[in-house]
Amino acid sequence: MNFKLIDFTLKSLKRRLTKKLSVIFIFSLIVFLLVSVFSISSSIKKELEISVNALPEIIVQKMSGGRQTVIPVDRAYEIATIPGVQNAYDRVWGYYYFVNDNVNFTVVGLDFDLEAYKQKYSDIINLYAEATDTIDAPFMIVGSGVYKMLEDNFYKNFYNFRTVTGEMLETKIVGSFTDVSAMETNDVILMPVNYVRELFDISENYATDIVVRIPNPEEIEIIKQKLNSMFPDSRIVSRLDIEASYQNIFDYKSGLFLALLIVAFVAFFILVYDNASGLSIEDRREIGILKAVGWQVENILQIKFIEGSLISLFSFFLGTGTALFYVYILQAPILRNLFTGASNLKPTFNLIPVINFEILILIFILTVPVYILATVIPSWKSSVIDADEVMR
Repeated sequence: MNFKLIDFTLKSLKRRLTKKLSVIFIFSLIVFLLVSVFSISSSIKKELEISVNALPEIIVQKMSGGRQTVIPVDRAYEIATIPGVQNAYDRVWGYYYFVNDNVNFTVVGLDFDLEAYKQKYSDIINLYAEATDTIDAPFMIVGSGVYKMLEDNFYKNFYNFRTVTGEMLETKIVGSFTDVSAMETNDVILMPVNYVRELFDISENYATDIVVRIPNPEEIEIIKQKLNSMFPDSRIVSRLDIEASYQNIFDYKSGLFLALLIVAFVAFFILVYDNASGLSIEDRREIGILKAVGWQVENILQIKFIEGSLISLFSFFLGTGTALFYVYILQAPILRNLFTGASNLKPTFNLIPVINFEILILIFILTVPVYILATVIPSWKSSVIDADEVMR
């Protein structure tokens, strides 16, 4: 490696710093947009994957007039007798509107003396067993997002729920929990099932829905058909149905991302075309002077290669680093709304750090080598012409 050529290139860049800064800014901005959107996309896809995997195989909902209503608890016992069903749990849960911050909390009723329908909830019950065994009054264990929101509104130890009958239900805050997927648990409140029934005015003979656990994935569709026959007034939703629904929503949101991607690439190729269409008078004069003092064509191409490499690599890593900081430290304000929406109906969640190296390599290949070629090719065209003609 010829360090003198590198030194000459650095000094040449320093002389034209103002002009090159605009190129670096545009290049970095394009990389920043691409990496940011791909990172947000990868993170939310990971969130959805974790959420879907935690879902029960089948959910049974009773419908009335096209809307979900409470379902008789006895149906859980009937469903549990179907061959291939491991267990069926009646769930009591609902959305509670927290007017202070204009969000909805998901309140889930559990029997703290039994195993929950979800392993995560069973682990939380065991974690707080000592703190909850001696409590006879209403209490709750809340997701980290709910805990922070209540604390910000000065509810540190207790919160007063307003039931559907208008009465106040003073509830002690025992603790909080979190999970890998904040999207799944961030807005959740776990309470003893009898207090959730009181909160939403659901009698002991009814539940919100029934979840069905099926150990053999190949039997899910068969059991789904049986349930449709047994309960024609119910909607039977499988995990695959929910996954397909999530994917449709995500694909729709990705259309907005595709528009942004096209705009970014058009801007980049305009930048490349501007470089490839010809050198400035100052650049051509510099090449002519170098040829006049005895520089060879390969030497000129080397400094232009070094120049293009330095600018493109610096811009790429600057854009990538800024994008990762923006997405995973600042949590991508504004851009994340392309995928999650701007609604405040649920507490905000943190994006899971997911670095997709395949995408980073693809962006690198589509930007850095292209820019280097756009720098070297015009220089080669000028360097093969006689020095006096170049300077004219």
